[in-house]
Amino acid sequence: MRDKADKKIGKLIVAIACGKESALDELFFSTKEQMYFVAYRYLRDKTKINDVLNGAYFRIYRSSATYKPYKSATNWMYTIVKNTALSYTGRDISLNEQALTDVSSVTSDFVEQCIENLTVKQALACLDDESRTVLVMKFWGGYTFDEIAKELSLSRTTTYDRYKSALKRVEKYLKEGKQ
Repeated sequence: MRDKADKKIGKLIVAIACGKESALDELFFSTKEQMYFVAYRYLRDKTKINDVLNGAYFRIYRSSATYKPYKSATNWMYTIVKNTALSYTGRDISLNEQALTDVSSVTSDFVEQCIENLTVKQALACLDDESRTVLVMKFWGGYTFDEIAKELSLSRTTTYDRYKSALKRVEKYLKEGKQ
């Protein structure tokens, strides 16, 4: 079973995925020392660590919706910081300057997927915090209604009602483009 600190980090990542802006600040301040040492392990250069950590927290923000709450949040963050540090030092050959500047490989499917993701984020933003959290935990996090209810200190019925209501509001937003 994960410890309390890891659960707290996991909840913050889910909150970030739900659009709660203050959660990223809280995550940063509660994990910056740990992540500093992870970055230092790969860089061995204190002058570059701030750049790497800024990039890593941006990746954490961008990838928060892909986080699986049943896995270790700390290990997930360690992997992002490590990969960011390796990319920064040039040891990650999958990320090179040519790949970043070559737009010929951008397909219409990729553009459509980006627009779709933005639309879904906008639809989620129209929800209140509680409904958005329940929807994200159920739909993207894979939690059961019982687990969500326990995690949020709600009844199972309330959790289910918030989920159904959130789904209807998101569906309405996506169909009509309105809140």
